[in-house]
Amino acid sequence: MRVRRILLVSSVMALMLAFLVQCPQVSAQFDPAPGEKAAQAPAKDTPAPGEEGQPADKPAAEQEKPAEEEAPAEEALEPAPANFDFETEELGPYWFNTAQDGAMTITREAANIREGQGALEFTYTPSEGAFALIGATPIKPEAQPRSLKFSFKTDEVSAILYGVNEQDGSSYQGYCYSPGGAWEDVLVDLGELMLSQDTEDENGHLDPDQINTVIVADLCNLPGELGRALGIKRGTQHMWLDNVKLTVQPAPKRSSQAADGTTVVDDFTANLVSALPVGAPEMTIVPGARPGDRALKVGYRLGGHRWVGFVRGVSYLDLSHSNEFCLSLIAAQEARLVAVLEERDGSKYETNVALDPADGWHVVALPIADFTLDPKTQDENAQLDPDQIRVVILVVDTFNASVDEQGQGSYTVSKLYFR
Repeated sequence: MRVRRILLVSSVMALMLAFLVQCPQVSAQFDPAPGEKAAQAPAKDTPAPGEEGQPADKPAAEQEKPAEEEAPAEEALEPAPANFDFETEELGPYWFNTAQDGAMTITREAANIREGQGALEFTYTPSEGAFALIGATPIKPEAQPRSLKFSFKTDEVSAILYGVNEQDGSSYQGYCYSPGGAWEDVLVDLGELMLSQDTEDENGHLDPDQINTVIVADLCNLPGELGRALGIKRGTQHMWLDNVKLTVQPAPKRSSQAADGTTVVDDFTANLVSALPVGAPEMTIVPGARPGDRALKVGYRLGGHRWVGFVRGVSYLDLSHSNEFCLSLIAAQEARLVAVLEERDGSKYETNVALDPADGWHVVALPIADFTLDPKTQDENAQLDPDQIRVVILVVDTFNASVDEQGQGSYTVSKLYFR
């Protein structure tokens, strides 16, 4: 299998940390060929054998043998159609992974297949030094795709990163949460993927015809406090993928913009939780405030992480004219909710919301002007710029929160929007 190099960057803002992840498979094809290296070195006049600074000729028997010629580099693969249903006998050379003890195979076990007769089974051992990422490259969309579609299943509760890379290395990503043990179906509009914080794109937006890589990763066992917040797994893990494709099928818009300028970030109508969990919450989709509404319930427990909640990306939205961040919510216990808005440069602004069960369902409107700069971060103009907001973070301070008799608490949000 040819060696690949994929630059992947994922910035997780909830703990005011960022990390850069690069696959360890550093490709020889990115190094100059031996002949090119020699050509790059300046030529020098070499004294003849026996002259000053040069050893005399050795007997023929003692002369060093010429170095063996290197094997010719493997020919580059022709891009594969961006449509994998895993119905074939072999996985093929396009799929790769970066995990410790990572292994990939096609499974025929019905319980681990979403559709058809086969699925990709990815087995790995979580390790702080190895990113549990799986992907396919090079690929080529067969038409002008509108969405990324795939199904996945994990053994345990998981924070999942997914996305695509363009040929120039720019990476566009999304996130989701899975409780584990069940299939999750992802259908996301390519326009709702976010440009990774530490990569650049010459035109600032995803060009579907330039996509050459698709990736899915389990964000477990990352270094330091970041890893503990996103989740620590032990022992052998599995991820199953099925029906991975770039498709012309339109995806339901998670976000929308009304004529009055209101921009809905998420109203949780989809079954998939499109957010990164922070602090090991239990997140479930439940009925909302009104008939037909949907909401996200975030559960926490006493003795766990201090900050529990989620991160939701918004950098693909035009928030330049926004004056307020609003959310409809209800709390089961009294607690302090911290709302954080982070700009693209990493500066973070926050404000507090007092949660009280007596308030029932209600709308909280938080003026942008009331968010204050986190002293641990810096901003070049010391003010929150709505057009620069990259993510929304909502976390409860569980060290100062009430819990029930079982040591558990929760809060529920049914709509996130700017106006």
